[in-house]
Amino acid sequence: MASIKLVALFAIIIVSAVAGLAWPFFTNLHFNPIPSAASLWHMGKGSQYDPEMVYRISFNNTNFTADMEFLPMQDNNQSLSVQIKPDNGNKIINQTVQIGLVYDYPNVSGEAKPYFDALDQSVFSMRDYATTSQYLAKGAEWGDLYIGANHEKLTVTDVGTMSFGFGSANAYMLSYRDGANENKFWIVDNLPLPVKAQAYNFDGTLDYSFELVSLKAPSTPGLS
Repeated sequence: MASIKLVALFAIIIVSAVAGLAWPFFTNLHFNPIPSAASLWHMGKGSQYDPEMVYRISFNNTNFTADMEFLPMQDNNQSLSVQIKPDNGNKIINQTVQIGLVYDYPNVSGEAKPYFDALDQSVFSMRDYATTSQYLAKGAEWGDLYIGANHEKLTVTDVGTMSFGFGSANAYMLSYRDGANENKFWIVDNLPLPVKAQAYNFDGTLDYSFELVSLKAPSTPGLS
């Protein structure tokens, strides 16, 4: 009987040791809920199809229309032609810039700079999360945000056919909370920029909004 108890004791010790070694592995194991067939998106995806995208933008009490045309590639470089139409009746501004990885354009003309600063913090702001490819699937997490003491995640929260100023398309809505508000961004696969956004300040006032109101993309897959 004593030998049986001794064997049982050794068995318990061995099982405990194995469990102790294995536990850190299992606690650090994360299961990826994203389907392997999910599409990937990054800033600029689809620009090679040379779409023309017209946006209505509201930023810091400035309202304007930006007509952005992705020009054909030349020597592996691509440029973006932007026409700014201010709502206040100021003259139309034309600016062409070479597209970079982060869509950052500090060296534009003086008259175009205030509007490019607004674009930088609105239409182009998704570069902070998608200069590398991100999954287009419900539940996919695109990045972490630290808002005061709060830790939030930018996550794909809705998927389906949605209506926009330019028409209907299969879209992916990303969102995160900022206080009592939910900031939202909409992506359409194979379009190089987000098609809509609504972002709020912590006090609940609108920080910026934009929406794609006209689209010419005859060669873009899924939209032609």
